[in-house]
Amino acid sequence: MNKKLRRLMWHIQRTGVTDMEYTCPSCGHTEELTTDTKTKPTEQERNMFEQFRLVYKGKKRGLDTEINNLIKHKDWINIIGILYQDKDKYFRGEDVRYIPHLQTFINQRRWEMFADEPVKQTNPYGQQHDWRKS
Repeated sequence: MNKKLRRLMWHIQRTGVTDMEYTCPSCGHTEELTTDTKTKPTEQERNMFEQFRLVYKGKKRGLDTEINNLIKHKDWINIIGILYQDKDKYFRGEDVRYIPHLQTFINQRRWEMFADEPVKQTNPYGQQHDWRKS
């Protein structure tokens, strides 16, 4: 980001004006600048996440706090669907002492640990030679 664009973004944040356009001096490309880049979840997405949050057995904070934590991920819309769909299979039958807080579960993307198909480990070095068989 060049100096003029940073100055313009600072001006937008300071004045609250959000409907500005920036034209690149070198190529002439025009784009609209806004300070709010994240979309907010719809009421249905909030309800889906709330259902997951109520079923989750670990310690948790308020709904808005946890949703704001989830929105930090780029693919949060897909994550809400995954969490809602698989809400009953996380930490089934485990002692509550060993279940991580919901914030930790979200930040460390622990739902990926419960994937149905295991992630196939590939050998980055290719075919290995077994010197003992030669």
